[in-house]
Amino acid sequence: MKKAFLTTILCVIAGAFLMVPNQAIAKDPVKIGVIVPLSGIVAQGGEEMKMGIQMAAEEKGTLLGRPIELIVEDTQVKPPVAVSKAEKLVFKDGCKALIGVFSSGVGLAIAKNIDRLNVPFLTTHVMTTKFYGLNPLVFRSGQLANDQTAVGNVKGILATPDLKDRTYYVLVHDYAWGHDAGQRFVDLAKKNGIKIANEDFDKAPIKTKDWSSYISKIKASGADGVYIALITNVIPVFAKQAYDFGIQKYARIVSGAAPGPVELEAGGEACVGIFGASDWCWDVDNPISDKWESDFWKKFKTIPSDAACHSYVGAMNLFNGIEKAGSTDPQEIADALRGISFNGPYGEVRISAKDNCMRNSAVLTETKLAPPNPYDAKIYMKVLHTFPAEELGPPAKWN
Repeated sequence: MKKAFLTTILCVIAGAFLMVPNQAIAKDPVKIGVIVPLSGIVAQGGEEMKMGIQMAAEEKGTLLGRPIELIVEDTQVKPPVAVSKAEKLVFKDGCKALIGVFSSGVGLAIAKNIDRLNVPFLTTHVMTTKFYGLNPLVFRSGQLANDQTAVGNVKGILATPDLKDRTYYVLVHDYAWGHDAGQRFVDLAKKNGIKIANEDFDKAPIKTKDWSSYISKIKASGADGVYIALITNVIPVFAKQAYDFGIQKYARIVSGAAPGPVELEAGGEACVGIFGASDWCWDVDNPISDKWESDFWKKFKTIPSDAACHSYVGAMNLFNGIEKAGSTDPQEIADALRGISFNGPYGEVRISAKDNCMRNSAVLTETKLAPPNPYDAKIYMKVLHTFPAEELGPPAKWN
């Protein structure tokens, strides 16, 4: 009798010990590595990316019944640094996925190491077309690719009387994204009868602060249009210097990237009249967008930005992919991400099962003096036209 009783007690105690680690495991957070630039030339954009991902995590609440833990690292916009930070996030911190990245150079460096890292990597901002079908673990969600923005900008130029009959001088930043964006625009422009002043286009070092030599070349070329593929935070700097040289008096600027709202405010009236195709701006008018930007303003007390919105959308696709997988296994998450979609502030953003890259609509905008608004913004991107996803980028099979 005593032996039977003792056996029962031991079984209960053993069961209790077995249950404790299982319960602890169930409560362990799902760790997500957030890789963004928090120092250097695009630090403001990196902060906005972090905000968007944070909003998505708080809205989602949990993954697989577990808390979401975001571990943030600064890439410094340097590929070797970013790879080192990615290794730390995966091998030391135990992150189950990586998200973020502003620069194509940084994104390509991480993608090159992704098989060794063996986690899904979803970028919200890398735009180079090299990301199409790059690796089964590499995804893009939340930012239009170079070919899609080029298509949108060429369509916008042709549809806008003040833009279509101009000759464009092309100026890009000297790295993967800039080269890709410039070549894609030149090719599409020539195909559609848009005149280009410099088909080989100028490539400015990323560290360029004085744009006077390039502006002098624009003036000397006789071009009355300028197509730029410059890092978001630099666009207002270039525009202000161009304004001081009188460029905007006779030329129009079309941009392959959306200028950041904080930088637009600093640039003031010099930044009025910049055209460009992008995913989102706070002039987008639909109930989901209106609520998102209001929530963003209440939380961060800063002007809602496209960088934050892209990152929010990308994070929601990643989180929903993990939920769909029902697992943190990298291959199962990757399988779940292919074909997934999220209906957010700029409509449905779907990750193609064909090439792991998103498809979504885009808006053609022009920067203007802002009407009264809740954010006290003085400059804004006014929506001129919306291009549906099927008109942009390569076709994809939704499955």
